Amino acid sequence: MLLCVDLDGVVYRGSEPVPGIGALLTSRREAGDTIVYVTNNSFLRRSEYRARIESCGAPFSEERILTAASTVATRFAAEGRRRIVVYGADGLADEIRSAGGEARRTGEFVNQAALAAWSPDGVTVGLDRASTWHDLAIAASAVRGGAALIVPNRDATYPDPDGLVPGTGAAVAALEVASGVHATVVGKPAPDLLIAAAAAAGVAVTSAVMIGDSTATDIAAANAAGCRSILLLTGVTGVSEVNSPSATVASFEHLPVAQRPTRVALDATALAGILAEWSQTP
Repeated sequence: MLLCVDLDGVVYRGSEPVPGIGALLTSRREAGDTIVYVTNNSFLRRSEYRARIESCGAPFSEERILTAASTVATRFAAEGRRRIVVYGADGLADEIRSAGGEARRTGEFVNQAALAAWSPDGVTVGLDRASTWHDLAIAASAVRGGAALIVPNRDATYPDPDGLVPGTGAAVAALEVASGVHATVVGKPAPDLLIAAAAAAGVAVTSAVMIGDSTATDIAAANAAGCRSILLLTGVTGVSEVNSPSATVASFEHLPVAQRPTRVALDATALAGILAEWSQTP
């Protein structure tokens, strides 16, 4: 099977591994499954992904990780947009540079005159816990000046070990309000990352399995791509949200059809059982 695996809230929460997931993914790869990580994350560098994934005991390879940040960079390059303002962290700026673009973070512009002199043709947004009003003002000015606003995700929250914190989507929403421009989003819930993962693995996307912790992004992306999904209750969507330690698909019938998972797993043990079942009846 092709397993498309989210990272934040599934493999780890912040710097803490989700118990049992690393060992499970390693065993699934040894059994013949193809594992591709598909993440909306917008602030880590590729080397940092490797360190986090391997520290959790999970398998890693450079060609088996697809990020919304790299998809943003590819989109700008395809549209011929080279000077990109990054309202976010260094990792996102590095992705733009790796794709051949020029990236400057909002904090590098002392004022709007300096921004205008550089004449950016694109703006993107990533999670940055140190961002300020100045950063928002610069990004909004660039968008109002005609720069295309293309962002990795609208994730409202991000799962930290101590609980949920504001995600990239919070900054995207602020920038849309400040600029009056609606952003183009390339990450989940759009199916692009899953389609790319299937193409790289040489299989039909409908045969993939999406493992994620968010109904609004991971599960919605799976449904948009036409593949099965497993909602893991270790991240954004937790047991407390469904008020039951034995949550089932029926627990999510109140959601729009597009956000309903194929199966629900409480933890790594339950996830292992579902994957074992599906490997017998693909």
